[in-house]
Amino acid sequence: MIEYIKELDHIFSRLIYRVRVLHNRYTVDEITDTQFIVLRALRKGPCNTSFLAHMLGVTLSAVTALINRLHRMGLVTRQRHEKDRRQVLITITPKGIKLLGEVEEKRNLLLALYLAKVSEEERTQLLELLRKAVNLFEQEEIPDEDSLNL
Repeated sequence: MIEYIKELDHIFSRLIYRVRVLHNRYTVDEITDTQFIVLRALRKGPCNTSFLAHMLGVTLSAVTALINRLHRMGLVTRQRHEKDRRQVLITITPKGIKLLGEVEEKRNLLLALYLAKVSEEERTQLLELLRKAVNLFEQEEIPDEDSLNL
């Protein structure tokens, strides 16, 4: 099982890396891949910087720098939370939504070029397996280090 996990991890890492490289190559004039991920999350609703840092797996200062860039670009707004003034809610702007849609369209067309080389049946199987994996990982509690015997 460990060898399988190592290979799976390696394949996922290569796939994610290649998608990021393609994204950055063809949309670098608009936004970076990380900015894309943040705008996508914000489209679902306002978020605070702590949530974004946790989602990206980066520090609060890294997210603050990222949000500052997106704010200067006019893609997000910052608003203090009414009850806790220390909390800042980040919201995507109409300009951000428009740009996100344009980048998604480019990204989807690019991914379609690659996935068109795979049969419809294989694409269906891939999507089904990935959905199962996401559902499994979203339902399960993340074990702590003690339960892993590390």
